[in-house]
Amino acid sequence: MISTILVDDEPDNIKTLQLLLQRYCPDVEVTATYTDPRAALKALPKASYDLLLLDVEMPGMTGFDLLKKLATPPPAIVFVTAHSHYAVRAFKFDAIDYLLKPVDIDDLQAALTRYKRTKADLTTDKVKQLLANIDHLSRPAVSRIALPTQDGVEMIALDEVIYLRADRNYTLIRRDGKKDLIVARTLGSFEELLTPPRFMRINKQYLISLDKMTRYIRTTSLALMQDGTEIQVSRTRKEEFQKLIQV
Repeated sequence: MISTILVDDEPDNIKTLQLLLQRYCPDVEVTATYTDPRAALKALPKASYDLLLLDVEMPGMTGFDLLKKLATPPPAIVFVTAHSHYAVRAFKFDAIDYLLKPVDIDDLQAALTRYKRTKADLTTDKVKQLLANIDHLSRPAVSRIALPTQDGVEMIALDEVIYLRADRNYTLIRRDGKKDLIVARTLGSFEELLTPPRFMRINKQYLISLDKMTRYIRTTSLALMQDGTEIQVSRTRKEEFQKLIQV
């Protein structure tokens, strides 16, 4: 059984989650629920559990605040939120998943399947990496992102990044004056994190730093990057791209 704790300030949301888990996820056991994040903060360090389903927007203390105040990170986290604003972009890095309210049954089951699949890979470092990404995204200007490495977490300065290139389930990160990085993350997950006006995905394969673009050729829709790479702007992205660079 997957021992699970629910934290959400709305009692109706707690009841709905419990009902969905009971009916459609029989291998999940809800061992505790909290509608007050402050009560959860006191109880979690003493609790034994596998998974935390955590609301984001709560009065008095957000889900992020709760996590930052815990001396020991939860073993695994699934965020449950009615909001898909910028902070959610951090979730795709090392939260197990995030669910948008109202919670869809298929999405809930998929999140639990992902938990089972990745359980063996969950480490304190990965949860700390998630918190680092949340912390940086919560600041007025994001300057770095945290990326997983074989021996821990590496902080990457965004002003070094020239572009990111998709390679199946991996992403190559081309940096100014530094060795390329290959990260086991899809380009789509980076697209959620790196957004206009500083970054933009200009075709299926490339997400570029607009700060590192040296020239745009309108007749051929080519973006010339600082390292000499020429990248085609797709027809579907062309109008948005030209508006962004004010062409």
